[in-house]
This record gives sequence, structure tokens and C-alpha cells, in this order.
Amino acid sequence: MNKRLMAILCAFVLPLSGCGVSGGETLPPEGAYKVYYAVTGKQATVRSVDYEYRIPDADAETASALARMVMTAPETYGLSSPVRPEVHFRSAELEEDGRLHLDLSEQYGGLSGIDLTIANACFTLTLCQLEDVDSVYITVEGEPIPYQTLQLLRESDLVLSGAEEETVTISATLYFPWAGGYGLAAEQRDVVKTESEGVAAALVSALLAGAQSGDGVRRLMPEGTQLRSVTVENGVCTVDLSGEFLSGMPEVAADARLLIYSLVNTVCAMESLEVQSVQLLVEGQRVPDYGGVNAAVPLEPDFTLAQ
Repeated sequence: MNKRLMAILCAFVLPLSGCGVSGGETLPPEGAYKVYYAVTGKQATVRSVDYEYRIPDADAETASALARMVMTAPETYGLSSPVRPEVHFRSAELEEDGRLHLDLSEQYGGLSGIDLTIANACFTLTLCQLEDVDSVYITVEGEPIPYQTLQLLRESDLVLSGAEEETVTISATLYFPWAGGYGLAAEQRDVVKTESEGVAAALVSALLAGAQSGDGVRRLMPEGTQLRSVTVENGVCTVDLSGEFLSGMPEVAADARLLIYSLVNTVCAMESLEVQSVQLLVEGQRVPDYGGVNAAVPLEPDFTLAQ
């Protein structure tokens, strides 16, 4: 089994036996709950999630308060929230059969692979402590996460899904705008994805995260841009991005063109996908003009930009 996933598996099992509390054998304060966070630094090689005790505001609804705590910075060194600051809480509602429906903002849909697994685990382990909660159903803007195979999350299911899903490393070429002039720089990178995550989705997620080297390249991707969905059919890869990609479009047309072709070239360069063109969507809608590029139609790669 992959070491990273073994770490996640251990993280799910160990808290059940009482490990992970910051204060060693210290008893939890009255009215406190375990709030789970992602482990950072060297400890992440041992376990991927851990908890600290937090006391919800007495005036707040408990499930909502606990979900918000997962999304805020913890007090314990070596822990961090599993979601980005731009992810917002929308609602938490207890439905029939002990199912807690947690709805988050669209930015949560940009998580994938290991990051999504850890975030789901933190919410599920935290909220399933509540007496009436048996499972957690996470949606984005009221809609299910389309590429998530397990929609209804239970504490017991986390161990099973973690044990079954291996990670796969793929060699890819990602394209980023040059810092010192016009054109695209090709970055050779090993991209890690889970078995249930598509290759195209892993590539786009890696591109959104930015270049690893940082040498000689610049970041033109609008801040907060998230991946909503990716599909590949008949040689066309349809990539649906969040609204930030359009609202934060570079003001210089040449930069906007480089940005859009960094996406197109990255996806089309992966031979195993057999993709000849990329159809860009923003919030599910075609984009007629992106910096002078007609993105309403599928775009073929322009590898001359990287020469």
C-alpha cells in the first residue's frame, strides 16, 4: 500500500484508540469536542489528521460551529485547516436517518485526490461525534461533488476507502508563462493522483497549484480559481473552472492568451489522454472572448509558444 495512504489510514484508526490529543493524558474540558485538522511538517509522514479539543460557542448551533472550526486555524502547532481560506461555510442541516448535510462554497470543489480525502475526513470525524449524526453528506453550492465516488461519508467508511484507494504517479509536462518574455515554459513533473481521480483532473489541479520550480516563470492564474469538473469525450477535454478565472482575467491580452494556452497545452501534451482540443467553460458556460481568444469553441494546442 502507498505510504501516504497508509498514513491516512493510520490517522483514521489511531484517534479511535485515544491518540492525538495535544495534552497527552489530559482530560478534555467539559463541553469540548475533538476538532480534526490536517497534520503538517514531519509528523505528516506518521499520520495525516489529528485533533485538538475545542468548545463551540454556546449560542451557536453545534454542527455549524464545529464545521466552521474545521475551516479555521487551530491553536496546536503542527496542525492546519484542511481547506483553503477562500472556502466558506454555507449551511449544516441534519436530515433523516442521521445524515448531516454540509454545504460549502464552490471553492471546496477545487479539492481533489489526497487533499479532498483529508478534508472529507476532518469534517466527517468531527461531525460524527454528535449524538444524532451517523453520516455526513458534503455538497458544493448545493450540488454533489461529481468526481467523488463516495458521497455519503461515515466514520467507518473512511478506513475502507483509504485502504482501497492507491495513489498513482504520472509523468507530465506542465506549461507556465515565462517571466522574462513572451512564451510558455515547459516543466517536467511527477503528478500524484488517486486511482479514482482522472488524469486530466490531476493535470489541471497541478496547473492551478502553480509551478514547483518557480524559476523563470510567473503566475498569471487568477487567485482563487478552482476546478469544477473535467470530462474527456471524443478527443475533446472539457474543463469547467470557477468564476475567478474570468473575473481575474489578465488585463494584457497577450498574458490572457498565454494563460489559456498553458491550460490547453498541458492537457493536450499528455499522450495517454488522446486529447486533440480543450473546451473551456466558466461556471458551466462557454467563454466567447478571453483576451482576444475565442474560447467558445474547442481550442487546439499551440506548442510553438514553448519553442
